[in-house]
Amino acid sequence: MKKNRLIFLITYLAYVSIYVARVNLSMASPALIELSVLDKAQIGLLGSVFSVVYSVGRLFNGNLADKTPPWKMLTVGLILSGIANLCFGLFPPFIALFLLWLVNAFAQSMLWSSVLVVIASIYEPAEAKKKTSAMVTSVATGNILGIIINTFFITTLDVRYAFFVPGLLTIILGGAVFFATRHIKEKELAESIPHQSMLRLIKNKQIRRVCIPAFCHGIMKENISLWLTVFVIDLYAIDLSTSAYYVLLIPAIGLLGRSVYFPIYKLCKENEHTVSSVCFLLCIACAAFLCLGKINVLASVIALGLIYAAVSIINTSMLSIYPMQHAKGGAVASVSGIMDFATYLGGGISSAIYGTVIALWGYNPMFVSWIAVSVISVATLFFVTKAQKNH
Repeated sequence: MKKNRLIFLITYLAYVSIYVARVNLSMASPALIELSVLDKAQIGLLGSVFSVVYSVGRLFNGNLADKTPPWKMLTVGLILSGIANLCFGLFPPFIALFLLWLVNAFAQSMLWSSVLVVIASIYEPAEAKKKTSAMVTSVATGNILGIIINTFFITTLDVRYAFFVPGLLTIILGGAVFFATRHIKEKELAESIPHQSMLRLIKNKQIRRVCIPAFCHGIMKENISLWLTVFVIDLYAIDLSTSAYYVLLIPAIGLLGRSVYFPIYKLCKENEHTVSSVCFLLCIACAAFLCLGKINVLASVIALGLIYAAVSIINTSMLSIYPMQHAKGGAVASVSGIMDFATYLGGGISSAIYGTVIALWGYNPMFVSWIAVSVISVATLFFVTKAQKNH
């Protein structure tokens, strides 16, 4: 139906927009440091607070999305994120920047579970699964457009526009989502699926085990996004405009990774944990290469891009495919929220640590830690898969 395609398109663009309104901090970081608006430790702290608040918000909002009409969650989340970005671009004192980025994080945490609810409500189950895998590409698309749009405004106008434009964009799309999805009612959703309590889900041993690799891949996923621009400029002494071409390769490879998920899934005998294990092994190899230090800017960016592609594939397994196992219990959105909570908690805790570590010792300790968490993840997923076979 044309109506369903329009709803999907608007929802897709809305989710793209929040990544434009998230990656802007990373792209603006060199300019913000140069203007003494922020220092590296403060950027790390903002990255940390975003991830922690987003993770807690996903846990809360994931459960709420099973009970609330999606238009409410999507509209409020997009508009709040837009307002926070607009105000951030005024560059108030750091405490205000801190609070505004906190609001941005919580607002963005309101969206993904409701996106899943929209897809489930307008498509039949088999088609919904395909559309969900397509919707997941919005993450990489948002990162790519975020780099292009924000770099353009930073280099041609002023760094403030890297927050003004994304803020305005999310507000406009918040209005569009309201008109597109307001016919999807809470009652229709509530009557169709029985709900499990969040406490019961958290007590599930299997879910808790899968949270470990979710936490670990979040460490890599969020910090590549946060530090990639500063890393390229610091290590290879190139300007923002030139670095943008290299930095674009990372989300572009990530988009490719998300796009080829299902062929890889088929090769791994439709076991999402096997897919994740293979990708963690790729992360180990690429992080080890990055530990060699300053070699070649293109080689370093490709290595980071491969890690980003791997964690993008893992992200699809953890947040989209694995939660489908809990569809019969009406807990897809809630389990997705739990996995996202673990993912962003990993990113949040590590971002604060890396901000200080990078300032003191450079980037190698971060890459070594990525090897360690990948090894832990492969071991955990081995035992999870073994337990499932014995069950």
